[in-house]
Amino acid sequence: MQMKVHKDEKTGRFWFVISAGKDEKGNRRQIKRRGFKTEKEAMHEMRKIMQQLDDHTYVKSNNLKYVEFLEGEWLASKELKLRSVTFKTYKSNIKKHIAPYFKNQEMGKIATVDIGKFYAFLLKETGLSERSIQDIQKIVKSSFKTAFKRKYIAYNTAADAEAPKVPHKEMAVWNLDEAVRFLKLAEEDELHIAFLLALTTGMRQSEILGLRWKDIDFDEGALRVRQTLSHDGKELVQATKTKSSARTITLIERTLDDLKKQHKKIMKQKLAAGSDYKDNDLVICTKSGKPLNPRNLLRNFYRLIKKADVSCIRFHDLRHTVATLMLAQNINPKVVKEILGHSDIRVTLDTYSHVLPSVHKQTAKQYGEMLFR
Repeated sequence: MQMKVHKDEKTGRFWFVISAGKDEKGNRRQIKRRGFKTEKEAMHEMRKIMQQLDDHTYVKSNNLKYVEFLEGEWLASKELKLRSVTFKTYKSNIKKHIAPYFKNQEMGKIATVDIGKFYAFLLKETGLSERSIQDIQKIVKSSFKTAFKRKYIAYNTAADAEAPKVPHKEMAVWNLDEAVRFLKLAEEDELHIAFLLALTTGMRQSEILGLRWKDIDFDEGALRVRQTLSHDGKELVQATKTKSSARTITLIERTLDDLKKQHKKIMKQKLAAGSDYKDNDLVICTKSGKPLNPRNLLRNFYRLIKKADVSCIRFHDLRHTVATLMLAQNINPKVVKEILGHSDIRVTLDTYSHVLPSVHKQTAKQYGEMLFR
């Protein structure tokens, strides 16, 4: 590498040229910098660039727009790696929240403090849920990491950006009396089996609406979670949320009996619909065999909540209710973790830590009674 600073006699400014090897096509590559007031400034910048070249961290100046990179190259790299539902969520978050904020900003000029301000904006101004804000933060971190690896930016400014702590919403669950009262009232509802599955297995809404008859083993008394329905009800996904979400759940007798009744009901609907029936092998579907729109399930759910006079919770909170009731009955957290399909037992323990103190007291009492009758 050449290392020499020159002076422009006309302007009195200093400049330099660095010979930086050859590019991918074999052409000679040079890095030029002009306009330095002093020779010392020029020498300092030249040494910095040469060090970057030695460390393979040098990035050629470019005007890459962050939004263009996100919507183009970055999204394209994720399309085949992500589930279609997740990909659509990423695309929507970029369009609705990231693109309007950063607009035409160049990626190399977005500082760590700018990203921190964006996170604060999401928290204070948008009214987004904790989950949505976390999803957007994942996009920002991943995109800057990718750009840094591809040498589009000299430094990954998103790596050091601290996300403001999102206030954690207090978990809403039913007690045993409320769960029993709701199930009793739901027995006559056409979607009764969905609510029964939710409160006896802890399955997610998407898993319940994607459940197929071939996933149920009546001889073994168990079902396998292998397929889900997208949130908009338009797509059956041949995969679960995570690897651990693909699991086998043992069913209680009541659930097995009601599933058998549901199967007879579906067979009658299939016969009545004839050639118009679209057979997706679904346990819960429309009279023509199509996937049930999640909004229809929620409509029945909230109507039954009001009628049963129980506290108003989300459908997803039925899953929390199952876990809470199981742990309150001193069921091993590891078993609860496997039933719910959590990836790590720490997720289970962190999520339901509010139940554990009473479980510990109950365990201590039972153990003491066993030792000192």
